Amino acid sequence: METSKSLFWNKAMFWGFITALASMLATTVFYSTDQFFAKPRTWVEIGIIAAGIVICGILYRQSLSEKESFTYPRALGLGMATVLFSSLILGVFYFVLYKFIDPELITEMLAQSEEVLLNSGLSEDMVEQQIEMSSKFMNPAIMSVSTIFSYLFYGFIISLITSIFLKKKQQDGFSEAMSELDEE
Repeated sequence: METSKSLFWNKAMFWGFITALASMLATTVFYSTDQFFAKPRTWVEIGIIAAGIVICGILYRQSLSEKESFTYPRALGLGMATVLFSSLILGVFYFVLYKFIDPELITEMLAQSEEVLLNSGLSEDMVEQQIEMSSKFMNPAIMSVSTIFSYLFYGFIISLITSIFLKKKQQDGFSEAMSELDEE
């Protein structure tokens, strides 16, 4: 049987890959239907991250023996490891997308940002300055690194919440409390 540590990393890598694959598929669907900048895309990707973390945690917990516990920190670590592998794969995917597949996506993103800023009531000079400054930081490398960090952030928040429900103690609370009383 696999050791708990190698099982941990194997599950995190496998489900990180599956989560990245699902996210790439969803992004491809949104891209091909000209909905790349639609708000539902963000929610779909967050849902995919959450599903990957939860499925990985459940399968890892089920593969542990009865004597092994799955503590909150371990569940949080598993979620973060899953998202780390997923975000690294997605960072490469978005780099390829922005650099080779559709370099005009960044220009479209800037145009959309300009429209939003103009609609918010800012003067044209301020909007121009803002877009000029933003364009310096919007290249494929920075955008892909930004993607990695945003996925890690979302994954951390999701892992904090899901780890509460995924943790598994060795014994129930009553037995644990009674064993503490017996020790005294």
